[in-house]
Amino acid sequence: MPSAMILAVHNPKGGVGKTTTAVNVAAVLAGMGRKVLLLDLEAYAGSSISLGLRPKDLRPSIADVLVGRVRPVDAVRSLPRFPNLHLITGSLALTQTDSALAHLRHPERRLADVVHPLGAAFEYVIIDSPVGFSLVPFSVPFAAQHLVVPVTASYLPLEGLAQFLRWYRDLRRARKGLASLLGIALTFVDNRAQATREIVDIIRVHNSEGVFRSEIPRDPRVTEAPSHGQPLVRYAPKSRAAVAYRRLTSEILHRLSTWARRSARSTP
Repeated sequence: MPSAMILAVHNPKGGVGKTTTAVNVAAVLAGMGRKVLLLDLEAYAGSSISLGLRPKDLRPSIADVLVGRVRPVDAVRSLPRFPNLHLITGSLALTQTDSALAHLRHPERRLADVVHPLGAAFEYVIIDSPVGFSLVPFSVPFAAQHLVVPVTASYLPLEGLAQFLRWYRDLRRARKGLASLLGIALTFVDNRAQATREIVDIIRVHNSEGVFRSEIPRDPRVTEAPSHGQPLVRYAPKSRAAVAYRRLTSEILHRLSTWARRSARSTP
């Protein structure tokens, strides 16, 4: 078992704030003095670009690591502008990963084999998961210990969340050792809209213990920050969404602490 806590921001539905959440939770933890690795599994490398990298500077990437061209430790890069925060970049080459790993006996465990040895050097590993149900996103729950599932308060993401939760509960019954669901994070919330409030209520009622109290409000600064190559909590630290991400990170830490205490009590 790796010494780092491995947390994946995961939802097969796109457009729900996975990258923004992964980048900002990682940045908040790093700002607290925790040594953090952010793993970008997106082909478009959203987390990497959000931290100031340019597309031409993404190699070596996690794609190179997964297919064995580069050792995991050699793909980790420090980010001098963001103390304590480290990164393995995403890459368009991830679109070829499924076919490249098809010969393996258990290709869904390749990501875990890469990530777990890195855990010894970090306190937290944050995974920015890709969309869909292909091999790379399917591999994430085998590599992570916990999932944070972001969802926007609108109808299609609500339906997608329900389908994903049913699918994941069935998968956990069939496969051992998968990540637990740490919580659901409501993102891009606009409480001025009645439809938003109704969907938030539905999500909270049907997932009473799973939804984080902190809600990330809709905030124009969220879309501005990546173009400046900075996490929102660094670019606009007093913005409403940045404040909410700091609260969300505190909740995540509290739940992780509670989980660790329960696990310690249950261990003979």
